[in-house]
Amino acid sequence: MAIGATLLSLCPTSARALNFFELEAYPATTEGQGLHEIESQTTFVANGRNADEKTHRLLRTSLEYNYGLTDRIDVAAYLDLQKPNGADLEYAGSRFRARGALWEKGRFLLDLGWYLEAEVPHDQPSDLELEFRPLVSRDLGRFSLDLNPSFELPTVSEERRTLEFNYAARVYYRLSRTLQPAVEFFGGIGQIRDVESSQAQQHYVFPSLYGEVVRGLKFALGPGFGLTQASDQVIVKFVVEYEFTPETLLR
Repeated sequence: MAIGATLLSLCPTSARALNFFELEAYPATTEGQGLHEIESQTTFVANGRNADEKTHRLLRTSLEYNYGLTDRIDVAAYLDLQKPNGADLEYAGSRFRARGALWEKGRFLLDLGWYLEAEVPHDQPSDLELEFRPLVSRDLGRFSLDLNPSFELPTVSEERRTLEFNYAARVYYRLSRTLQPAVEFFGGIGQIRDVESSQAQQHYVFPSLYGEVVRGLKFALGPGFGLTQASDQVIVKFVVEYEFTPETLLR
């Protein structure tokens, strides 16, 4: 019993490796030079592991500003906020990232890109974490696949943590110009040198719908279902983004 209680107490710490403020699979292409993007991604834990867990009914929101630095490089800044069940909205951290494409879309069999992020969490054992993702994309007719293996390293931390492995993946179908049903996958195995047991890992599947309301105004929504004992049972995700250039705002 004592051993079981110890393992359960470690679950919230292990789960920290999966960043729930960044439940997004990126394509290997970028938005384009001079394009501005404002995005809000919100998740709500509708059903946590149990009612006593800190994540039960936890609301997380990430506010992002993205700018197309060149045709192949985007830069972005994030403000992360959270509202635990029955508590006030609070600051959760900041993130800064760059994302790039290695070549033009469709030039080779696979589109490849890169993603580098620096995260400054608030009130966490780590003060600075670095994340690197190789980005892989492939179009197959109306279907598209985005695959993001992720390697995260706490560089300023009270804990002795080494390189961690997470993943994000997405398969979507271009039903029309404005609607794209998708299935997304997110998860992590913990530290590469000390992989967590299968039930201590967190893995999720999200049936999702991507759409465009008017030109430049897009949304994504869908429920996520936990696949392991350490995963929250149901998480709802909702994303709104607006893309623009100064010229479009003046029209």
